[in-house]
Amino acid sequence: MIILQHLIFPRPGICTDEPLYFRRNERAFYAWSDDYITFERDGAAEFDTYFNGLSAEKLFRYTSVKKIFLKLKLNGVFRVTLMRKEKCAQLLTCEFVSETVVNSEGRLYEFSFAFDCKNTSGMYCFKILSLDGGSRFYGGDYCADIAEDALRSVKIGIDICTFRRERFVEKNIESLSSAFFSDVTSPLYGKLEIFISDNAKTLPQEMNTRFVHVFPSKNVGGAGGFTRGLMEIISGGNPRGITHVLIMDDDIVVEPESIYRTYVLLSALREEYRHAFIGGAMFRLDRQHIQVEAGALWNGGAVISRKSGLDLRTLDACLYNELEETVDYNAWWYSVVPIENVRADNLPLPVFIRGDDAEYGLRNTRKLILMNGICVWHEPFENKYSSGMFYYIFRNRLIDNAVRGVRYTKRQLLFELKEHVYNELFCLRYKNVDLLLRGIEDFFRGPDWLKAQDGEKLHSLIMADGYKMQYIDELPFNFSYPAYEQMLRVPEDVGFRGGVKKLAIAFTFHGLFMPANAEKIVPTIGVVPRQLVRVKRSLNYDIGSKKAFITEKSVKTAIKLYFRYLGVRRLIKRRYYTVKSEYRRRGGELMTLDFWNGYLGTDISAERPAERSAAKNRRKK
Repeated sequence: MIILQHLIFPRPGICTDEPLYFRRNERAFYAWSDDYITFERDGAAEFDTYFNGLSAEKLFRYTSVKKIFLKLKLNGVFRVTLMRKEKCAQLLTCEFVSETVVNSEGRLYEFSFAFDCKNTSGMYCFKILSLDGGSRFYGGDYCADIAEDALRSVKIGIDICTFRRERFVEKNIESLSSAFFSDVTSPLYGKLEIFISDNAKTLPQEMNTRFVHVFPSKNVGGAGGFTRGLMEIISGGNPRGITHVLIMDDDIVVEPESIYRTYVLLSALREEYRHAFIGGAMFRLDRQHIQVEAGALWNGGAVISRKSGLDLRTLDACLYNELEETVDYNAWWYSVVPIENVRADNLPLPVFIRGDDAEYGLRNTRKLILMNGICVWHEPFENKYSSGMFYYIFRNRLIDNAVRGVRYTKRQLLFELKEHVYNELFCLRYKNVDLLLRGIEDFFRGPDWLKAQDGEKLHSLIMADGYKMQYIDELPFNFSYPAYEQMLRVPEDVGFRGGVKKLAIAFTFHGLFMPANAEKIVPTIGVVPRQLVRVKRSLNYDIGSKKAFITEKSVKTAIKLYFRYLGVRRLIKRRYYTVKSEYRRRGGELMTLDFWNGYLGTDISAERPAERSAAKNRRKK
């Protein structure tokens, strides 16, 4: 019998959003400092939740699980009710499996209950009701009987790329060390190692241990950092015996139980699903119950995030999360890749950032499995504004689509480019327009240009040419927070009156040739051009970092960028399909270990030492 998942409680430093773990009535009591729930008579707690419900349908489909048991550690008299819940269209159905009264006779005792349920769809869960005062619940596990020969040998290598995120990295390593590396009784002891590409070279070398390996590396972005980790894992023929690579962001909070559940899932996979990728959902770090994405569709680069915005405190959202939808890949905040995909001829593309995970996922994902309880918490993207990212928006999308042969027509590109350019131009963000256009121009330089780039140097130039975020007291602008909040509520048609709106837009190029004397404070994310009509200067404020940058209207700069935009349109019309075909034909040159060794300045071989020595001798002869 193996433990499929442990029942867990909220914890400071990980997550304290109680309804993600259990729902209790007013006669049940829990404190974060406790490892139990206390009940008065008629106190109740229900465990049909994101972390403590069981994704039974997926376990029965993808693993060798035949029968499931629930083990509970109780002290007192309880009525234990086993249930199966499922979302069917607009209805939430509940099937009562069994109900049992147990009495621990005044001591802590572990009770076992079998889920004797013919229906395996949806979520298995339970409820406990105290029939006596002073009762306590200390947790438990969902277990399953699986034949030993049906279990796979699994060893996970966690691949982390970091750039000056020491606080997050050290905290996560401490958490994982406490859960797995320091506990010799843990099933994951010796089955988990961490490989960190330190792109800023700021992590202490003392962090290196038997299970943690730090590699100072060039700052070639997430693509280069994660690839360095993959290279180190297969270096020398994968001597550590890694079977799966968990690619994981550096700036996240992870629940160690998510990694345990991933390990068990991989161990129990059926033969037909042994090639599957395992994905972890992303939750907001500021509102820990809100899911941002659980798998995604690439959609030619206009990414569709699956199950975005769900409030996982609710049963409806938890059950909806159990339903499978079409997905193309899982982002690299938590993505488990079978080692067979990590080869010397099958590494990621050198696109620095944005789209590296998508292309690699599109290339390799045969089946993606997502389950409740496997997730990370990540800072919301709207709190991470970076002007330099505008360079990569189209450049990397075009490279990814071309290499993968994704249908993305010239007409689509022209339409979306116009939307982006016009929005940034009319929002007075001229540097962003320059970076957008530069990214497309560089795409048209072709694979040889990309291969020859020093990614670190190029990125430094790009970042230097974008807007610099500064604290507001360092900027010559009168900042008022109420004024900023007011702009969040301003209607889109501000600046125009009555029936002249369309004429004003048509004949003044969105107010470009109209007098402008106003100053306004706008958000970095979500501003619309009509809010900046007749505005001379604007303060672009980022609520996440509490920093901002100033933009100022310039008719001369706007006209110059507009004509450059027209030139890029002509370039697209003339050469788009030719360059796209070249990337498709030669993209494999950018995915090899030989290329990446040159790009990173390393000398890593995927061959075993003896094989490499023999190959060198043959070349000498």
